[in-house]
Amino acid sequence: MLLSYRYIYSVLLTTIASIMVVLSSAPHMQLPVRKCSGPGHSMALNLAEYGLLENRISTLDAPHQTHWSKKFLAKREASPHSAPYVVSIQMMTPDQGLVHYCAGTVINEHWILTAAHCLTSPQSVASSVIVAGSHDIHNRRGEAGNVQMRNIDYYVRHELYLGGVNPYDIALIYTKKPLIFDEYVQAATLPEQDAQPEGYGTLYGWGNVSMTAVPNYPHKLQLANMPILDMKLCEEILARSGLELHETNLCTGPLSGGVSICTADSGGPLMQECCEPHLEQSNIIIGIVSWGRLPCGQKNAPSVFVRVSAFTDWINQIIASATQLM
Repeated sequence: MLLSYRYIYSVLLTTIASIMVVLSSAPHMQLPVRKCSGPGHSMALNLAEYGLLENRISTLDAPHQTHWSKKFLAKREASPHSAPYVVSIQMMTPDQGLVHYCAGTVINEHWILTAAHCLTSPQSVASSVIVAGSHDIHNRRGEAGNVQMRNIDYYVRHELYLGGVNPYDIALIYTKKPLIFDEYVQAATLPEQDAQPEGYGTLYGWGNVSMTAVPNYPHKLQLANMPILDMKLCEEILARSGLELHETNLCTGPLSGGVSICTADSGGPLMQECCEPHLEQSNIIIGIVSWGRLPCGQKNAPSVFVRVSAFTDWINQIIASATQLM
């Protein structure tokens, strides 16, 4: 029996979205940075310090975390427009129209931060758009007044990224027409260069929520609270599968399973709220979804992110140099 075009494109998009899930302000100005510390972490278990205990404690009791079954990840719908810095990267298909395959994070009116592996196909990028201000990516009519769509006019992948599960999986997207900041679209804050995140991070995305071979893609933005793992512990676990961790990566659990990144979460953010009472609250992007294991949500299977603080200077340099050429 011949496969339908719908099925073919579904497989194609899933392949693009899952390529890294492996193994069964004014644009010319430097962006604001903030290092999280102080009372903002009082509710978070410092797993960078207590990472070796991770397998013995139930990290699913993270703040606001929901229960999970063996079929679905413990993600839950985010409050509509509570993460206005998250964007959907969508590709035009012949039969389904625009289809989500990666996510990104607004860092100023012209620039979006994402994963390099989301931009490895020039043909796919040429057929893609940025969709900002959306909560329900299937409700195009109902959210028409909130959504801002932009072309990908230019993009830069890190020069050291070699593809696959290699490090430096970070990229910047430029849109010539600036985003208009309002209650639905806002920028996230970059971390201080070389800052080491601790505690919990919040994952946002429209990625697969299934823990089985049958995918289940939500159309409303999801979130999950994820503990940040000790790097040595993460290295030891990944080494058992022959995988290596780089110093510019960031790992999250829980190692008890049930919560992880998954297909189509690629490029999306791991966020932390910051910080001291006397400072304005900031939403800091500490990680970019890079790679993990399939099926999603397995025990002893860390989620691997790009640690954004390893690239804060690189991000500002790219934006500054690109702006001079445009």
